[in-house]
Amino acid sequence: MFIIGKVLKPQGLKGEIKAEIITSFPEHFEHLSDIYIEQNEFKKFTVEETRFSKNFVFLRFKEIQSRNEAESLRGEYLYIQDKDLVPLKSDEFYHHQLLGLNVYDEDDSFIGVVKDIETYPENDILVVTDENKNAHLIPVIKDIIKRVDLESQKVTIHVMEGLLG
Repeated sequence: MFIIGKVLKPQGLKGEIKAEIITSFPEHFEHLSDIYIEQNEFKKFTVEETRFSKNFVFLRFKEIQSRNEAESLRGEYLYIQDKDLVPLKSDEFYHHQLLGLNVYDEDDSFIGVVKDIETYPENDILVVTDENKNAHLIPVIKDIIKRVDLESQKVTIHVMEGLLG
């Protein structure tokens, strides 16, 4: 499952919700027939109506008919299945695909594991933790990230002077 939004509050009387869009691809919402919400377990909701306003999406679900029912979703995250993700170019990856990958330099020496990804306007940063639990911040730029191989769970980087501290 992949998070694409977070319910902020009910909207109106007919069970519509207002949600913050927390995906880089708001178009995920445009053609969805189902969204999942985790409440002890993942529950599927059928999307009846979608509309956008700035960084928000307003959704109506078949299963939610009142403001009180919509209120029960406040603060919950909205998920989609991996099959509903927008296809990416061959050199693009979703954050969840990179988490947990092993990072090596060009000489195939182990550096660490991708533990987190920070997002900035200029570029993303991989937070790579080495065997001594030291965190290294690796910019996601073509000069540094040389190869991402999802099948072998491996990222190969060019270690520029000062990159690893």
